Amino acid sequence: MGSGSPKLNTVVCPNCKRPVRPKECSRKSLSKRYVLVTYCCPRCGIELITEHIEVT
Repeated sequence: MGSGSPKLNTVVCPNCKRPVRPKECSRKSLSKRYVLVTYCCPRCGIELITEHIEVT
């Protein structure tokens, strides 16, 4: 697979009130198969998206 980062759309940050492209700010292993990835606003650092990703 490519660089490993999914194509992220811009979202409007509830804090900055501006469209931003979330950047990955933390990655936590939940189990051998799943990781929890958190994307934050690059401007203010607030958490925007959290997703479970299956490790293949």
